[in-house]
Amino acid sequence: MKRTLMIAIAALGLLLGATACDDGDAVRTAIRQSFPDQYEKALAVAKCESGLNPEAVSPGGGNWGLFQINTIHTSRVQSMGYSWDQITDPYVNSKVARSIYNEVGWSAWACA
Repeated sequence: MKRTLMIAIAALGLLLGATACDDGDAVRTAIRQSFPDQYEKALAVAKCESGLNPEAVSPGGGNWGLFQINTIHTSRVQSMGYSWDQITDPYVNSKVARSIYNEVGWSAWACA
């Protein structure tokens, strides 16, 4: 019984590890798709802003996702065809970040 439980726990650990890796791959893919010409810089900014965690929310709740998109950009998010509920999706967050970048460059991010 103990051996079966240990095997099940080990398998769960491997499964969770694979999921985390897959999430990391999705994050990097999302950033690469939105910033093909600025990938390394964008990756560094997202790593500094959120630790590459697409679910990150700042303590005050004003900044969300990979690039910590501020709630002042809610209308931008909506004009791009998304709802604010989608902002923690790495692809949506990266696309919104690219839209902001296209307008003001890296100056919108403290980590830039």
